[in-house]
Amino acid sequence: MANLNDHMGRPIVAVTGIGVVTSLGVGKADNWAALTAGKSGIHPITRFPVDHLNTRISGMVDFLPSSSKGASLLTYDLAEIAAQEAVAEAGLDSGDFGGPLFLASPPVELDWSERFSLYNSDNHDIGAERLLRVARGLKGLDVFETTQFGSIADRLADRFGTRGLPITLSTACASGATSIQLGVEAIRRGECDRALSIGADG
Repeated sequence: MANLNDHMGRPIVAVTGIGVVTSLGVGKADNWAALTAGKSGIHPITRFPVDHLNTRISGMVDFLPSSSKGASLLTYDLAEIAAQEAVAEAGLDSGDFGGPLFLASPPVELDWSERFSLYNSDNHDIGAERLLRVARGLKGLDVFETTQFGSIADRLADRFGTRGLPITLSTACASGATSIQLGVEAIRRGECDRALSIGADG
């Protein structure tokens, strides 16, 4: 019989599906083809003005419909596309995943275009006071929902049918690894037999 524990006696956890979106393309196949062809995803920054900045290049994902619609929408799309590929590779139901969700994501802020739009909708006072007054007077919840820290994970949980409260975490450059580790630990504790761990930054 196979040993299902590691050298420390902990249950072995396997990655059964991987999904990826990078500046080289969508999916493992496109990314591998670009890498082996020697292509680079690094190019001039087009998402915002770079005047007077030292860095003018980056590895941006600027080819998705949401690439120009703000960090929140792009982060959701990056996470959703990668998760869809991973869940499909694992052979699981993409609408009823049946395990917890751990999302590594940066804190989402209002994009500059949204800030300027709010700011320009009022002409009294200046600065932050003006912006806050206008934001508080909004009738809809769109701005609040797109900038709330857990909103992306909530939408992903609905999309993939995960179980329990989705966890959103931000531990700087270690966020993706932290997300994976949280999934591993949940499985080892016997809380679930699968976990969806995602890292996305729009």
